[in-house]
Amino acid sequence: MEKFEVDDDLAALVERLAKPRPFENLSFNAALRRVLSDFGALARKAEEPDEIDRLLGDATRVATREPKKAPSPSAAEWVATVPELKGRRGIGTWKAICDLLKIDTAGDSARRKLKNWVKLHRPTWPPVPDID
Repeated sequence: MEKFEVDDDLAALVERLAKPRPFENLSFNAALRRVLSDFGALARKAEEPDEIDRLLGDATRVATREPKKAPSPSAAEWVATVPELKGRRGIGTWKAICDLLKIDTAGDSARRKLKNWVKLHRPTWPPVPDID
């Protein structure tokens, strides 16, 4: 069998990677064998999908099939219940209603802003519906 010369720093690295147990004396060959077998086990694990990857894959497939958020209630149906807004055209969205009433949404949900505005300024109006 051919003999190989190994530098001290490489031998120390192999010994550290072998993770010897306390008071365990490993020869260089045994330490290198342990490191290479651990590396082989890691390589085999990388080739086989493990349980976590499978579960994550299932979860992402389920998430892509279902909508991310609940659909908003119909703004047009709510407008039809408010006598002051019933005859107006072009207010089929919550944002359009807020624009008509000069409610600054400031990037927030127009439906939520309108809901709070109605509670304060028009308590006699029907309440703005919540998302189910």
